[in-house]
Amino acid sequence: ASSLRINTLWFLSLTFSLTTGLVRILCKQWLRHYQQDISKPPKEALAIRQFRHDAFLQCRVMDILGALPILLGLGLILFFVGLIDFLQGLNVKVSIPVTILVGAVFTFIMVTTLAPAFQLYVY
Repeated sequence: ASSLRINTLWFLSLTFSLTTGLVRILCKQWLRHYQQDISKPPKEALAIRQFRHDAFLQCRVMDILGALPILLGLGLILFFVGLIDFLQGLNVKVSIPVTILVGAVFTFIMVTTLAPAFQLYVY
């Protein structure tokens, strides 16, 4: 049961990480195409540019790009949870320092992620 749980966590982590990379590449290609110079008469170039802009908004590219760090963070969390689970089954003396380090990393991530939200109330 433990090996099944660990493998599930690690493969989910791998899937989230690879998906993040793939979506990032696709969005970058789309943005490169979006910013591509249009060598047409001004009226036609404006229509093409507006069409691209509307598609950019309709496809919610910015929302997709904003979700990528979340997907990558989720993959990282799943990997660390699987790592801790694996090490606890292997050797508790090894798992304790790793768990402390992972806890410190999670604390840092949470503080740096939530800090901007609290800045709104300071001003």
